[in-house]
Amino acid sequence: MPDIFTTEKNTSTASKTQTDTVLKKSAHVHHFASFCDHPREVSFQNQEANEIILLLLRRHFITNVPWITLVFLLFIIPPLLPLLSSELSAFLFFSLPSAFTQIFLIFYYLVVLTFALVEFITWYFNISFVTQKRVVDIDFSDLLYHDVAVTKLSLIEDVNYTQTGFIRSLFNYGDVFVQTAGEKLHFDFLAVPNPTKVVNIIQDLIGKGSHA
Repeated sequence: MPDIFTTEKNTSTASKTQTDTVLKKSAHVHHFASFCDHPREVSFQNQEANEIILLLLRRHFITNVPWITLVFLLFIIPPLLPLLSSELSAFLFFSLPSAFTQIFLIFYYLVVLTFALVEFITWYFNISFVTQKRVVDIDFSDLLYHDVAVTKLSLIEDVNYTQTGFIRSLFNYGDVFVQTAGEKLHFDFLAVPNPTKVVNIIQDLIGKGSHA
């Protein structure tokens, strides 16, 4: 899980020059940012002293729309039930004792809120970092599963992306695939914004970028 609001210090003159260059074009990271080029005041666990984060990536926020819509609909269903026919309302639970109905509604909304919290945490903490040394992929899901995969840039053999469909083209996000020679053969950055820019940055870092 990434630590934020930390400061890095470089010792050598070359590292200081590189850091100064990065800070000049660094950007403040919005809490819900899905793409940030040279993020400022961001770090991750086991980050080296002279390691600079060049990219922060997570799934595009638009990918949250389906579960947000579902949660909204689940929230408004109980108040709308009395508007249904009296026979159907009675068949559901409104003919039951009021105390039982209240307990059922409390339990119902707790389940809905739990579902929303898990979906949000899964999106928020599934983060990928690209530094000048390596690629870090953090997978966090279901509150209990936490996996961090790391590969050095020197082990990256190929990087490409796919962007299919009208929605992905409209909001400019896609899946980036990094093929490596390490233990984990593939790093998948799913539904990240600006996939073309992500690929170009990684290709430049591994010396395979195309320059005009």
